[in-house]
Amino acid sequence: MTFIYTYRSSDGQRHTAEIEAESRDAAFETIRREMGVKPIKVMAAGGRTDANGRDARARGGRTVAFALSAVFVLLLVTGGVWWWIRTGDRSEQYTVMTPQGPVTYTLAEPLPRQAIPGDRTRIEAFVRDAQSTSGVFKHAAEAYLARFAEPGRRVGGTASPAHEDFVACLKTTIRIASTDFTEVVDLKRIVTGMKREMRAYLAGGGAVDGYLAELEKRQRLEISYRERAEQRLNDMLKGESAFAQKSSSSRASTDKSSDKSRAENGEAENPKLRAAYAYWLKANASLKSMGIYELPLPDALRAYQMGMGIDE
Repeated sequence: MTFIYTYRSSDGQRHTAEIEAESRDAAFETIRREMGVKPIKVMAAGGRTDANGRDARARGGRTVAFALSAVFVLLLVTGGVWWWIRTGDRSEQYTVMTPQGPVTYTLAEPLPRQAIPGDRTRIEAFVRDAQSTSGVFKHAAEAYLARFAEPGRRVGGTASPAHEDFVACLKTTIRIASTDFTEVVDLKRIVTGMKREMRAYLAGGGAVDGYLAELEKRQRLEISYRERAEQRLNDMLKGESAFAQKSSSSRASTDKSSDKSRAENGEAENPKLRAAYAYWLKANASLKSMGIYELPLPDALRAYQMGMGIDE
């Protein structure tokens, strides 16, 4: 059956198009989930009947009345889940009453792959346990994608799920609970972004296995890039650990803000440390631009940095 739908493009322009589907609900699902478009209105061609041949306007009125009645019953009898119902659209937010109090769920907005700030032990535990019964994702495929969420990092886990699970997970949405840790919120948002990327890859003629192979390749390159940067920095600092200890000891017995003291320590004048510090800044700027977690400041450079003047 032919349906006519109206939507707005990113530039705010209003557009109308047609789609073939078995029912109005199926048309909504295809438009929103597969085409990535949020329709303003969907109606059967002709504007009067739906997929079952009933008057569309009368059916819409009955739908609204039934929805309001259902919400009233849920609030009055169970105090449980209620939905903010909008005509012809799915709820993007709902609240559930739990023994610990109300918990609100919202759709996860996409976030690019990037280093997740927070407790590293907690983040890695969430990724490893993601596909357990108490994990943060419903699909094993989503949990697998979470292993690639942070550029340059990899968390061990099980083998890749079946092709069918990836296809199924692309048809569902990820929701964020108001009780989720900030690390979980970021992780869910990044995986949501990866699912969007995967949909685009498949829409362009790619296959699930091809996308997973690209994930592996990209992650290996990111890890290799960071490892090379770290190795080069270490090579530049060879033999400087003794210097760092000497300058730190000297600093403890002198005025830190004195230019003469810094000159005696040799911190600001050491060309090797100066070059290493400049490389550390440059390498971290490049890593940050790619979302890769940055190199920590070595002890030798920490001593050098502390000996620098505020204007240097």
